Order: sequence, then structure tokens, then C-alpha cells
Amino acid sequence: MEEELLSKSQLEDLTYPCPRLRDFILDDNLPALGFSPGNGHIRKLPNVDLGALDVLPLELLQGLLSQLNLYTLTGFRRVNRRAIEVVESIPQYKAVTTHARNALRGILSIETGQWISCETVYEKLCTAECEQCGDFGGYLYILTCKRVCFLCFSESKRYLPLRRSHAIRKFGVDRQILNTLPCMRSIPGTYSPNEKKCHERLTLVDSESAYRAGITLHGSFSAMEQYVLNISAQKLQEFNRRTSQVIAEGSGPTTRRLHRPRTEDLFDGRSGNPIRFMAIVRFPWLNRVSQELEWGFHCIGCQKSHCSRPLHYRRKFTVVSFSEHLRQYGNIRNGKHHQE
Repeated sequence: MEEELLSKSQLEDLTYPCPRLRDFILDDNLPALGFSPGNGHIRKLPNVDLGALDVLPLELLQGLLSQLNLYTLTGFRRVNRRAIEVVESIPQYKAVTTHARNALRGILSIETGQWISCETVYEKLCTAECEQCGDFGGYLYILTCKRVCFLCFSESKRYLPLRRSHAIRKFGVDRQILNTLPCMRSIPGTYSPNEKKCHERLTLVDSESAYRAGITLHGSFSAMEQYVLNISAQKLQEFNRRTSQVIAEGSGPTTRRLHRPRTEDLFDGRSGNPIRFMAIVRFPWLNRVSQELEWGFHCIGCQKSHCSRPLHYRRKFTVVSFSEHLRQYGNIRNGKHHQE
């Protein structure tokens, strides 16, 4: 027998929509909405067709276009009014522009469209769970289009984009390899709950892709690690040699211009690291069956818990997953979970 779900009024008593702080993710830094990826109407009927493409049945054409990366699809949309009409008739595109427009705007703004197709974004829209932990994932990491929860994108190494120089040093790859990997150009603005201001457009590479490229290049994790250690040792040895030479020549002040090569990882800061928030947009879940949209909500019983993940205040739930949460940790009385 299926467990009965909570009513709307019961959910309102036991949950709340969002914490009392702003995360300052990419959504909060996107330019004012000028270009609309899908404006829902065509002012004039097309008077030019798509040539040979218009010979194809519309459903086949829609299916083909949905597989294109978003950079190419956006370029195709600019061909003429008929192209706009066809693109905006693609079911997946309509769903994304209707329910998650900021995901599309964000992808185009940070220039990751060449790595992501319309079909992929739609599939993520219709999948509720975080790809790392299985909780409801209320966000999309748009460097590689992964649905994630707050705790995973703010803590996992997978979702920390890296500067190119850092990726080279950390994984022993070169710029030629990096040019083949998913990368982004950040939007200047304010990021993270700590409200860190970032004025530059940073070029950042996906960490997991760079990690895999390093292992492919060197053959194994241990070989990659050893290569990185050897290179770091060589650079440090060269630095020490040059420093000794400068001192021996009596050019003391010159040593100030010699910079010790970095051999350790940069300080992360996790939820205080603005770079972690530069490729993150809020992302709802579209139920394919009911066509209802869920943004997720937080548990009042976990509102004051900041340490343990099962009861962490940052976890988000759907109607179904919240019922399971109550079953595991007890009903809520006076703002706390109580095991019966």
C-alpha cells in the first residue's frame, strides 16, 4: 500500500521555501532581460523557407534540432523568421524557455552552449535528483549541465571550476588539451552568500573534465600525481637556484621580484568561494506525467541544523521525498524532529 502524501496545508506548516539569505548565484548576476531566447510569438509570418530542410517532416526536423548544441541552435534560430518559428516549436525548447529560462540565458551568457544540447537541458529539467547524492537538486551546474543540490555544488571538487593555470598545474595537462574541454567565461558580479564581488571575466575550465583528461594523458591517477609532483619539484629547485644566485651576486632587493612557485592547491572556502557560484542557476523539476513544476522546499525541523547532512538546513525536498524524510527522522513538533 502506497504511503499517503501530505496535503498542501500540512506541507505549508512543516516546510518553508528558502533560507533567509541570498546565495548570489549566476541568476542574480545575469544582465537585464533584453534578448529573449524564446519569446513565444512571431510578429510577422515567415516569407522565406529553410530550403532543403523544409522538405523534412516537422517532427523529424524538431528531433534533429533538439540534438544540436545550444550555440549552434541559437545561430540557426537567427537565420530567418521560419527558423525562429521551427526552433520555438521544438517541445523541449518550449519547456525549457517556459519553465527554466534562466538556465538557457545563463548558458549563453557564460558561453558554454557548445557543450550542451537542448535535449540535455530538457532531460535535466525532468529529473529531480542531484546527480551526486540523490537529494532533490534545486540547481543546475551549467558548465557541463549537471543537476545538483546546494551541499554538493558548494562542497564537491567536481563543481569547482578552475582557472586554466590551476588546471595545468593540478592535472599536468597543457593548454592544447584544455582547449578541448568544457570551459566558461564568468559574468562579473556578486557571488556566494558572503557577497564576494568579482570584477573580471574569468576563463574557467570544468574540474572533472580536466581531471579525466589528466588521467587519460598520463595513464593513471598515480602516474598523473607523480608527474605533477616532479614538475613542482623542478620548479621549486629552479627557484632555489635563482634565489641563491641573486644572493651570491649581492643583488638583495632583486629577490623581492622572485616569486616562489605555487605547489599547493588554492584555498577553496567552499560555500564562501565565489567561483563555485558562477556556473550555478536555480532549476525546477518538471514532472513529465503531471506536467507540474516543483522548485523544492526546506524542512522546518532541520532549520537550525548546520552540521549533519541528513538534517542539514540546506537540503531541499519534493512532496514525495519529504514524506520519506519524515518517515526516516520522525514527525515535527515545536520545530524539531521527534522519533515516535
